[in-house]
Amino acid sequence: MAESSNFAFLKEHDPVFFQLASTAERVFASDPNTTLIKLRQLGEALAQDLAVRAGLEFDASTAQADLLFRLSREIQLDGNIRNLFHTLRIEGNKATHGFRTQHREALDGLKVARALAIWYHQSFGKAGSAFKPSPFVTPTDPSAPLRELQEQIEQLGVELGDSRQQLESNQQMAELLAREKEEYASLAGQMDEEACTYEQLALEHEAALARTRAEFEARLQALHKQLESQPQAAQQVMHKTQQASSQFDLNEDLTRILIDQQLNDAGWEADSLDLTWRKGARPEKGKNKAIAEWPTSKPGEAADYVLFAGLTPVAIVEAKRKRINIADRIPQAERYARQFVLQGELQPAWLLSGEGDGWADGQGGQFRVPFAFACNGRPYIKQLAEQSGIWFRDLRSPANLRRPLQDFHTPEGLLDLLRRSRAEAEARAFSLKNGSPVAWRLPRIEVSDWLSQP
Repeated sequence: MAESSNFAFLKEHDPVFFQLASTAERVFASDPNTTLIKLRQLGEALAQDLAVRAGLEFDASTAQADLLFRLSREIQLDGNIRNLFHTLRIEGNKATHGFRTQHREALDGLKVARALAIWYHQSFGKAGSAFKPSPFVTPTDPSAPLRELQEQIEQLGVELGDSRQQLESNQQMAELLAREKEEYASLAGQMDEEACTYEQLALEHEAALARTRAEFEARLQALHKQLESQPQAAQQVMHKTQQASSQFDLNEDLTRILIDQQLNDAGWEADSLDLTWRKGARPEKGKNKAIAEWPTSKPGEAADYVLFAGLTPVAIVEAKRKRINIADRIPQAERYARQFVLQGELQPAWLLSGEGDGWADGQGGQFRVPFAFACNGRPYIKQLAEQSGIWFRDLRSPANLRRPLQDFHTPEGLLDLLRRSRAEAEARAFSLKNGSPVAWRLPRIEVSDWLSQP
């Protein structure tokens, strides 16, 4: 890609922004790992630029997470924008230390980075909030044929069942595995060829980028000195960024990426494009999976995610990709919790809480899954409580009300809730057996506590 079609508008700003973004696009086919590293650096450069404009002090030792926290406090950085910065930071760090980035992860990174760049441009560009970006141009993904083959292999594996002998002797599976091996070799060769083509060019770009970074740091220092005599700098930055944020909205792709990230942050393995029931994803012992598109007993209806702690379904997640009353989507998650079908090796959650069956739903039926979430990828905002955050309800008692959270429960957190219920039931039974009844009551939880303890 000779020139970035997705980030060209950044040329109006500091050269380092466009150089980092265009490099990320250029190496996408041959080195998706580097794509995410460059996008993380773009996020860092944008945050540093914002900090200087707002009059915040920082140095080379200031971590990106700390800088974003200070920006959030000083200029009231919008939560959606903060999440975009956060996603680039997390994925870039994983790429730096993991060296195993997939093309689809890098593609998601490009989409997140472009949304962040558009917001920055609408905040500080000449056109301001009137800037209308062109549609995102998706780069060619050389790994697409391999992923399609892997999906076929997973689906066939599910159809054949768990018999190792049956899997090994199946002719169709053998052919697919052979094709997968060939596709791996083809992809590796294609990426090596791309890398060789751009090797010398990459060296030249890195040298130019190093010079541009040094110039960027010098310009930041000059801007800092210039703004020292302008005490209203932070207010001006706040006004511009909030104006751009007011028209920022998460599209379907960004919502999916951010919800997946929220689940991953909480310790669930989530990927709503690849880790789906339709593509053969199934729960496994020792793994905490958020499997998307899980079918229910009603034809045509599927939960957006089911959270599995090992083989135990512990929660339904209803994920909405629109700015609607998200609290009102809890009943839909409840419906899927009723319609969930326990089959095969799946283990019911009520065994962990010492129950003999599911939980009464107050309508003559039962919940087969104990917890329900609803979300839309947006951070919790008190003024827009029911349209933001992650809403949660413990379905094990009709007395339990839905409430907002900042984050999803971790797998350990949900399992702890179930086990504590079992311990309480056993203690109650023991006290009654020994003639010493205990007054059982739930601890009082203040509204202010709801957001501090998921």
